[in-house]
Amino acid sequence: MHELVLRIKDPELCYVFATNAKRRGHPELALQAHRRAVDLRAEDHPVSSEAEFAAVRAIYAYEEALSYAKGKRTRATGTWQLVNRHGLLAAVHKRLESRNGDEVQSTLKELGMEDYSFTAVREAYPDAFGQMAA
Repeated sequence: MHELVLRIKDPELCYVFATNAKRRGHPELALQAHRRAVDLRAEDHPVSSEAEFAAVRAIYAYEEALSYAKGKRTRATGTWQLVNRHGLLAAVHKRLESRNGDEVQSTLKELGMEDYSFTAVREAYPDAFGQMAA
């Protein structure tokens, strides 16, 4: 990640940076800024394990992909409701079962965040999801 992007400490400033970078002909910096915004949001969310951190980061990446595709800030309201009812890992598991997330896979790839997808979280932490499948 570029030094200028790493210096940003607020997700909202990441979006300003991304807009300016795109306007000035640096789309790669804009993509890095979007990724940095997801990382910063995830770091602010309280979690108790690495698997939960990956799950919350995937939810924020999902929101980022929705926002990018629609051209305006979009929250994953249904996913956050699942988190509040069942917990982070259970919410990601339910999203994977329902296939609500496949539509943003190409957008995540375009943003360079395919490693932040719900599927990537399940593949990285199979033990955490193996318990739920049983």
